[in-house]
Amino acid sequence: MRRFPTGVTIVTTAHEGSIHGFTVNAFASVSAEPPMVLICVNRGARAHPLITVSQRFCANILALEQRALAERFAGGEPRSRFEGVDYTIGPSGSPVLSGTLAYVDCTLAEELSASTHTIFLGRVLVAGHRDGAPLGYFDRAYRDFGLGE
Repeated sequence: MRRFPTGVTIVTTAHEGSIHGFTVNAFASVSAEPPMVLICVNRGARAHPLITVSQRFCANILALEQRALAERFAGGEPRSRFEGVDYTIGPSGSPVLSGTLAYVDCTLAEELSASTHTIFLGRVLVAGHRDGAPLGYFDRAYRDFGLGE
């Protein structure tokens, strides 16, 4: 699957006053009416139970110049990932990262089990976007798809 180019998102969620975020490229649109998206999360990931319990998430779609943010949320200490990162809280209660190319803030509609992962279907509450180029991922590296504004 590393031969399949994708965009890069940071999925955020919140539960009992705690926020969490992690880099994801398993994100897709499901339907326009009603607006729904999906993310695939490994059941062993720290965020998995938080999404299940909180029933919410926000997919923050990264712009080309946000590679460092993608790398930061892909590893390291989860509690320090948000240090110095601007965000607001969306209608779902999840963090919406500032400056992203787009975002979709969701409540959890359904969970589907798939091998080692869960497919979380999100009902979109609100979405936003700005002009810019997307950050891509292909062959285990971040990429510029050359899709300027």
